[in-house]
Parts: sequence; C-alpha cells; structure tokens
Amino acid sequence: MYSTQPIPSTYESLYFLNLGADTFLLSVIGFAGSLTIALVQIPGGYLADQHGRRWLTVTMTFGLAAGYVFFILAPSWQFIILGMTLQSLCLIYQPALMAMMLDSVTPEKRGIGFNFQSVLLNFVALPAPLIAAALVLVNGEYVSPQSDLGMRVAYTVVFAAYVAAAVLRLRLKETFPVNNAHERPRILQAFREYPRCFRECWRVWSQIPKSASYLFVSMVSINGVVAGCQIFFVVYAKEVLGITGLQWAIVMAFMYLSIALPALLAGFRMDVTGRKGFLVLGFLLYVPAMLLFVNADFTLLLVAFFLFGLGNMLRVNSSQALLGDLIPREVRGKASGFLQFFLFFTQAFVYLLIGFLYSYVAPQLPFVLLSAIAVPIAMLVVLKVKDPSIKEV
Repeated sequence: MYSTQPIPSTYESLYFLNLGADTFLLSVIGFAGSLTIALVQIPGGYLADQHGRRWLTVTMTFGLAAGYVFFILAPSWQFIILGMTLQSLCLIYQPALMAMMLDSVTPEKRGIGFNFQSVLLNFVALPAPLIAAALVLVNGEYVSPQSDLGMRVAYTVVFAAYVAAAVLRLRLKETFPVNNAHERPRILQAFREYPRCFRECWRVWSQIPKSASYLFVSMVSINGVVAGCQIFFVVYAKEVLGITGLQWAIVMAFMYLSIALPALLAGFRMDVTGRKGFLVLGFLLYVPAMLLFVNADFTLLLVAFFLFGLGNMLRVNSSQALLGDLIPREVRGKASGFLQFFLFFTQAFVYLLIGFLYSYVAPQLPFVLLSAIAVPIAMLVVLKVKDPSIKEV
C-alpha cells in the first residue's frame, strides 16, 4: 500500500487545485475527511475489543481501495471529497489495526519494531517521488491537463496496490481472540449505541496511567497542525519559494532516504533508554525544520525535510510504542478509538484554521505556528509523561 501511495501524494495538492479548488478549499477537503474519520473511530475501537481486530481490518481495506476510483475519475474537486469521505468511513478499522500492531510486538522490541517498519516503508517509498515526476511533470513542471492525466494514472496504480493489499490481508491472524470473534461485527448497532460506546471508551482512559493521558494531549495538540502544514508544503514550495516540480520530487526522495539510518538507530536506543527522550526530540526537530522551510532554497529544503521527516518519524513511532507500554491489551481497541476520535476531530478544525492562515493572512504562518507550538508540547512531555517501569504486553 505505502510503496505506491506517495506517488500521487507528491503532487496531490496541485492536482486538487487544477480540479477547481483554491488553497482554502484544500483545507476544506482535509476537514471533511478528518471529521468523517473522527466519527467512526469510537465504534471502530469498540468493535475491535468486542469482535477482534481482523474482520474490520480486512473488510474495510477493500472499501479504502474503492475510494480511489473517485480520485481517478474526478471531473472536479467535489468528487475528491466524495472519495475521501468513503475512505474515511472505511477507516473505522484504524483502532483495530493499531491494536493489532501493538498486540503483535513484544514490549522490549516495540521501539525497534515500529522504527524498523517505518524505515522499511521509507525505503519502499523512496522511488515514489521520482516515479511521480516521470508520470506527472512536463519539462520539470506541473502543467495541466497533461499532468492531471499523470495523476490519474498514479491513482490507478495506488488503487491496484490497495486491492492487492486487501487480498493479502486475508492472511492476517487474529491477535485478540474473544468469545464472539466468530460473529460478524454489528457495525450499524455500534453506531446506534454510540453514546454507550463513547462512555466505555472514556472509562478506559480514566483507568490507565496519567502518563497516557498527557501523551494523549500532546498527540492531539500537534497532529492537526502537522497534517494541515503537509497539504500546503508543495504549494508553498512551488508558488512562494519558486521550487520546480522536479526539485520537489528530489527533496521528497532525499527525505525518505536520509532519515532511514538515524531512525533505525533511534529504534534500538529507544528500547534500551526509553521512548520519552525520542518523543521530545521528535517535537523539537519541527522547530528548525519549519524555520528553515519558510525561506529555503533547494539546498536548505533538503536540510529542512531531513529534520522534518526524522522528527515526524520519531514522534509517531515513540508515541505509538509508549501507548503500547501504557495501555493493557484487552482495552487497546477502545483506547485507540477514543484517541483517534479526538485526534481527527481536532485535526478537522485545525485544517480550517491552517487554510485560513495560509490563504487570507500569510502563507508562512502555518509553518511558523508548528515551530512555535512544538516547544511547549515538548515541555509537557518532559514534565508529565514517564516511561513505565513495567510495560504492558
């Protein structure tokens, strides 16, 4: 899945702009997708702990693939929202997948496990920006309508890869057998009982260590800003910094390659010295990355995205490993669903804020905002989050 998805994402925002969107509508598209994902996380987490992880993960991956048909055929940006909404509904499986991953890696190997996975994904994604450049660019630039056709080809490749991945996921083994695992999850019933599911997920977070709650706050606080900035990276690089389409592809490929070894080494150390220090470092790397990005030339872009990519990988992987250490196996689905609900609900509205700042105030502001909030969030982790002495299995 992830070896092909970066192909269209390299120039995705430019494709949406050529389908009739403007820069603020880019944030509206992100808002619609994130809000829909948020609404399905609570039922998804509840079902993962009631019926096991496998069924949701396998079935909904096929739906996720189907959503790319809208991206391939879209005559306008509104069709992108339709496709993204379908995919967001199918991401009801996210809590189940996160719980399955945490179930599958032993506590003493979680750091290297998650970092190795990310490094492997970076290596398989390494050719993606260059493939995107070959499919999409005309004389090194994004030129409509020829480039739009290249994007449709790229999404077709992703669609095929997601279908293949869905078939492969049929071989997944259940990691959390329950008495009623043989029953098909009652998805509509879970939505009808949304308030009860929400209360059950809330109770889980009231029963786990306080460090997990502060980790929750740190993840929710920064995730939306990072996601909001990401949709504007290529637009800002092209329109403000004057970076060519080919240079942008090189920057993305360099990021995937350059962060691999540091991230792998961090994974080994994370299992020995704890996750917290690497989580703090992940937050702090956003600061120089974004301050360099706002006035970068091509050379500084390489440095900025090395720092951004490494910081992002450390933040995501160390927080996931720490969640696995803190949250018991039997409630990981509900805990993940509750976390993802607030993560994406907050992200939806932060998308609108980022889009407003970029489009109507100053395009540099979203990136400066990310660098500014990273420091207090890092301090919150330093003061309130602790590596547990005994890790959950």
